[in-house]
Amino acid sequence: MIMPIILVVVLGVLDLGRAVFSYNTLSQASRSGNRHAIVDQNAARVRTKAIASAATLGLTSSNVDVCFKRADSGQTSCASSTDDCPEVSRTIGCLAIVRAHLTYAPMTPVLSIFMSTISLSSTSIEPIEYVCPEGTKTTCP
Repeated sequence: MIMPIILVVVLGVLDLGRAVFSYNTLSQASRSGNRHAIVDQNAARVRTKAIASAATLGLTSSNVDVCFKRADSGQTSCASSTDDCPEVSRTIGCLAIVRAHLTYAPMTPVLSIFMSTISLSSTSIEPIEYVCPEGTKTTCP
């Protein structure tokens, strides 16, 4: 009689561990992409770096948002295009914003009844330290 309850609790703890692992991996992906973005402002390469650092989650380019905002911007996401720091006028101090996100689905059937999916996301914001001269080099440091 007690065995099903114990089994559900153990599987719930395992699911919680998977969710924490997924969130930590998302955080690592956004930080890794952001470290790359502060010296190389090419959004495609930044996405590739973020995806590569979270290979176990199976992220795609649609799971990683990359944008640049002016230093005096109060925005902390890529949802709005206002306060953009366009590539032609990008300067040191503009903010590089990298957001990694995914939908987590619990594997335990009992927990899936209560929480079918959970949206996880992590955002990293840092000021640009180097403006990559796109026209003169094929790679940035």
